Amino acid sequence: MMRFLFILLTVSLGAALAYGWMIRHPGTSGLRSATKTLAVGALALFAYGVNGPPLLVLALALSALGDLLLSRDGDRAFLGGMIAFLAAHLAYIPLFVNLGDSSLIGARWPVLAVLVLFGLAMMRVLWSGLGSFRLPVAAYMLALLAMGAAAIALPPAGVNAVIPLGAALFILSDSILALEKFRLAPDAPLRRVTPFVVWALYWQAQALITFGVLW
Repeated sequence: MMRFLFILLTVSLGAALAYGWMIRHPGTSGLRSATKTLAVGALALFAYGVNGPPLLVLALALSALGDLLLSRDGDRAFLGGMIAFLAAHLAYIPLFVNLGDSSLIGARWPVLAVLVLFGLAMMRVLWSGLGSFRLPVAAYMLALLAMGAAAIALPPAGVNAVIPLGAALFILSDSILALEKFRLAPDAPLRRVTPFVVWALYWQAQALITFGVLW
């Protein structure tokens, strides 16, 4: 069993690295979708295999579904991916609340204030380019920041301390993705690097959250 669990971790890292290499070549394919889905899907299987909290397994599985949908072209696939990730954040929120201490949120009000201001600033920047995605993006941003706020309540010491870092990387990754999709021009030079940054931050976020919760 331990060998199988180690294989799952190796598969997750290998798939993450492989997909990072595939990003160099735009387009869609079954292999590309499978590789992207497997990177976090293997983490979900690992969490299940070590009897991790059901909410963690659910959040990772929903994230893998979101990765699958976002690997395809078209607005419908993008919207489906957003819904899957929104549901993942709604699973992460009670998981973090159960692990944390709600009294810490009051003591860390500056961080909470920064989260709120960041969310408002992002919506202001994105708003004119969102079109029909205004309501879905606003709902997603609310869930994303609520996940970050829930992570603030985690103890500052011990392994759980990496969870807020994972949450922060998740917020940063999604923010860059939103800017890429809704604000960057199709020929913007930044598009050469943003996919790599988004993917690297995202996978590291999921890995940190997974290991922070499990250990």
